[in-house]
Amino acid sequence: MTIRRAAHGDEAAVVRLVQEMAEEEGWPSPIDEDYVRHFLASPGSGVLLALDGEEAVGLLSYGMTPGLFHAADSGLIELLVVTASRRGEGIGRSLVDAALRLFEEAGCAEASVSTGQENGAARHIYREAGLTEPSLLLEKHFG
Repeated sequence: MTIRRAAHGDEAAVVRLVQEMAEEEGWPSPIDEDYVRHFLASPGSGVLLALDGEEAVGLLSYGMTPGLFHAADSGLIELLVVTASRRGEGIGRSLVDAALRLFEEAGCAEASVSTGQENGAARHIYREAGLTEPSLLLEKHFG
């Protein structure tokens, strides 16, 4: 398995993995290849792909934004998806480790992620990677 940044030509694989997650969760996602191109072109945003040969078996999307308190960027893990047939192989942990290295190398002061209370597998991965739960996330969805 290799991990690399998504690039032009990877849009269909990103859409497929995000749609797989959305279907499992019962939440529709309007993602399409045009939006993936927009996301990848946005400063500080990116996607890491886990590949088994040429097949994308997982992804982690992220963003890096400036933060006033630390006077440095903060890294945010947005989505972590591993295709259902490949879970339990360490792919998710490898993606998280790669993202944390990327954030540190980019000079980020911190990294954060949010996940559902019921998502024990993801919470386990994040804790094993050294992330803690020092705060509460509140959110509101629009549309």
